[in-house]
Amino acid sequence: MRKKIVLLVSLVLFIAVMPTLVAQAAQEALAADQVIVDMAVMQGPSGFGTIGLNRNEGRLDDQTRIDLSVYPSPNEVIARLANGELDIAALPTNVAANLYAKGVPVKTAAVVGEGMLLFLTTDKTITELSDLQDRKISIPGSGSTPDQMTKILVSALGFDYESDVQLDYSIASPAQLAQMMIAGKLDLAVLPEPFVTMVLNANEQAVPLLDVQVLWSALTGTGNYPMTVIVVSDGFIAEHSDRLPLVMGAIKDSVEWVNANPGDAGVMIEEAGIMKAAMATPAIPRCNLVFRTATEGYDAMDTYLKVLHGFDYASVGGSVPDESFYLAY
Repeated sequence: MRKKIVLLVSLVLFIAVMPTLVAQAAQEALAADQVIVDMAVMQGPSGFGTIGLNRNEGRLDDQTRIDLSVYPSPNEVIARLANGELDIAALPTNVAANLYAKGVPVKTAAVVGEGMLLFLTTDKTITELSDLQDRKISIPGSGSTPDQMTKILVSALGFDYESDVQLDYSIASPAQLAQMMIAGKLDLAVLPEPFVTMVLNANEQAVPLLDVQVLWSALTGTGNYPMTVIVVSDGFIAEHSDRLPLVMGAIKDSVEWVNANPGDAGVMIEEAGIMKAAMATPAIPRCNLVFRTATEGYDAMDTYLKVLHGFDYASVGGSVPDESFYLAY
């Protein structure tokens, strides 16, 4: 009788704890299937389009979360991609091509930003492109996208950029360059958004002289050029190919949300340390934030990289990437 009572009590206790054991096992299984996607963006407009990923603390579903980190320049992002610390990053298109050429195991998955460069002047005597002769053009950073595009387009306009104009790289920071234009200490510069908007709003003498994107389109017969792309590490592709549609879909949704909600996006951009909301919010409508898969954006990227290669092959790592550089998913 005593044995039966002990057995009955044991059975009751087992039944009582069974739901807890089942729930614990389910939680352990769920935790084992969790995927944290380490993603990097840089300070500045290239990080704008992805900020919507932080709306739900990076959670895409019960098993997938994106951890978005912000860095001040491409150098640290490049190093972390090379040593396998990152799964995904937003980078300038030619930087992505350079990484691929150097054997860093990454592929391009999407275009998330197109060109947004303007020639600005505060000098009323500069009214047409021929007035660029013998002028000093301030450019934020030697070898940067503004530098590459300036050289290409100045040459296309019939100038020798080594003798007919003076390309000045003494101020590498676009923010500082913008402040110098606002203060009237520079009269001709090539700037990206949001610094274009900042100068135009703060200095009534400033006017756009040349929309780089319009000239590029006229010269190449294409649309805007792909300035920022999303790259994915080969390791992430191999281990989590099933999550790629979810992740890329979330990035697309983020871009669309940022374009539709510049005020809310600006607040989140500042919270993430990408840029002050006061600068980001008014510039977002002019930042040409887009989402095109690598397949959809292939022609534009291939044209852009071929032009860069023909002009300065080192700017893309020595060779134009082949089709395996582009990720289909």
